[in-house]
Amino acid sequence: MRRLQLTAAVAVLQSSSAFVPAMTPSRPLSSKVFLASSLDVDIQNQSNDTSSMFTPKEGMENHLPDCMFEFPTHPNEAVSRTLKETEDLIRRMHKHSKNVDRRNLSRSTKMTGSEDEIIHANTYCDFGKIQYVGFDYDYTLVTYTEELLELIYDMALKRLVNDRHYPLEMLDAGLAFDPYFSIRGLAVDKETGWICHLSYTHKVAVAWDGREKVSTPEIYKEYRGKRALNPKERKSRLKPLNDLFSMAECCLIADTIQFFKDNSIEFCPNNVVNDILGAIGDTHRSGDFHRIVANDPGKYFNPTPHLETVLKNLKDAGKRLIFASNSPYWYVNAGMKYVLGEDWMDLWDAVIVSAGKPAFYTDLRRPFREVNKDNSRVTFKKVSGVMLWTKKERYCIVCILRSLVLTQFCISG
Repeated sequence: MRRLQLTAAVAVLQSSSAFVPAMTPSRPLSSKVFLASSLDVDIQNQSNDTSSMFTPKEGMENHLPDCMFEFPTHPNEAVSRTLKETEDLIRRMHKHSKNVDRRNLSRSTKMTGSEDEIIHANTYCDFGKIQYVGFDYDYTLVTYTEELLELIYDMALKRLVNDRHYPLEMLDAGLAFDPYFSIRGLAVDKETGWICHLSYTHKVAVAWDGREKVSTPEIYKEYRGKRALNPKERKSRLKPLNDLFSMAECCLIADTIQFFKDNSIEFCPNNVVNDILGAIGDTHRSGDFHRIVANDPGKYFNPTPHLETVLKNLKDAGKRLIFASNSPYWYVNAGMKYVLGEDWMDLWDAVIVSAGKPAFYTDLRRPFREVNKDNSRVTFKKVSGVMLWTKKERYCIVCILRSLVLTQFCISG
């Protein structure tokens, strides 16, 4: 009902677009000016004088100011009435959201499909003119349950203690991955150890020091009153946490810093961040969690009931499908068998594993290598262009530029 009502508001506005320029406020607007970037959580787009910043009413610390909910009126009474109803609805939804404890919500990690399954694109593309379609493996062809992030978190924590000599007490402190703490798209400031959420103007909108929220005056002080870093500083100080695997990194950084603060242990934030990123990297490179996941795919992979249909539809439309993953063959083979069955390789024109992206796209010095499907070992014989595209031979460590040349050769031949 809520979605329908909001949709109705948009529809009425669109149908009355001729009147939009005449929209006037129904009440005097607040003297506080909120521009688009003011939607950054808890921070106004005003001057750098922190003493004049918005102060919420008592008991309203987690609520937005009233002027954020005030819609303008419209000469058309029907439009104005819909706007008022929508305004009231949004107020109620916002109030309700502050009374909901997300940790108590039931959360299924075995979703078998959703009405919200949508493919998003950031540019127009005439798919009829596309000849080749490439797919990554992790979080593209397969998606993981939260158990995988819990596993990565736990393994990295043990590496911190065992390999980098962090306090043994951390293993008994109840530290665990929290799926509600982090989201994809954050960044860690390596100099402060803060977990930062940047606005679209690259300003630090919100920051967390461990599990404690950084106050607005502190943010202004750290970033010279502007909440922003220049491009050179962003590159050197901020480490993006932009994939779902990074959520484990983010949580472990915050929990480790909070542990040190709670136990009055002096620490250098930069060292802590580098140690944790190193522990996470070691966990990935060791292949330990890959083996655990490959041995129990039902626990760590979400079902993908529509994947086979999508791939077959692309094949029926004449597309050539390329599989390209940084993961080793034995690992992707276990996952793809789980989601597509034993004959999953028959759907692809080329299967590329251990690709080494992003160098994969530009490095001309790396030759094709054949993978023995029986034991997952790399063989030594030279790979020719014709062999690359046969159904029985699959290769790793490749360069996309050579791949395209070889593909054209096979087509013309």
